[in-house]
Amino acid sequence: MEPSSILAIETANLNGFPAEMQRADGAWLSRLSPGVPARRVNSLTVFDAEDDTRIAARLDETRALFSHHDIAFHLRDTPLTPPALRAHVDALGWLSAGDTDVWTRALAPGDIAAGAEVDGVEIAPCSLADWLAAFIRVGGTRPETVAPGAVEQLGAALSRVAARRICLVARDTDGRAVAVAIAVADRDLLGIYDLAVDPRARLRGLGTRMVGACLEYGGRLGCRTAWLQVVCENAPARALYRRCGFADAYSYHYRFPPTGG
Repeated sequence: MEPSSILAIETANLNGFPAEMQRADGAWLSRLSPGVPARRVNSLTVFDAEDDTRIAARLDETRALFSHHDIAFHLRDTPLTPPALRAHVDALGWLSAGDTDVWTRALAPGDIAAGAEVDGVEIAPCSLADWLAAFIRVGGTRPETVAPGAVEQLGAALSRVAARRICLVARDTDGRAVAVAIAVADRDLLGIYDLAVDPRARLRGLGTRMVGACLEYGGRLGCRTAWLQVVCENAPARALYRRCGFADAYSYHYRFPPTGG
């Protein structure tokens, strides 16, 4: 993928899931969200591979900023990371974790339709408050995402999204939430986040229908490309997104100093 296209998606990621605080130093952007476990909003990302001046000093300054806020420091290493910065942390023996792929899919009118109601389940847009309640009901994307305080933090982050949010909930005939997904339409890009299906309702094609609903609503808003992030160890999600037509765009991971480094 061309650097300009990567930059567009990386910018959409900033807009689609805002951090509580951020600090820019040229193309070096630190995102900080105390108390939030997600590394994507607690890490340094560099958006220009040529912004490689004063690497050691700037890295020390950034690490001090994270320490001041009592946040573990991570460098989010994308294809836009300056090679000199990558070589610098390699020389320091920094570790790697969190291998993640970014996949994309072109949107075309009518190529995936959510359907009004299938098998007694209807998918419809809702308010952020209703979406958060449904997110809790289906168990979240992981148990820790619905732990005390976690949903409040997620809601606060999503409430800061200035672009068009698409909050979707699938409900059965009794009105119970069985699946959720949220997407953000930013310019012609559609980012898909936080897709979750109630474990008791799996193996019914709800994941595919939720992705289709996101694509359908994103297309209505003029989006031309959908994108998402999927960790390498999440085999079920990867299989789902492949079935929905998503293909490799680029990858990233996190770098961090060893204990005491």
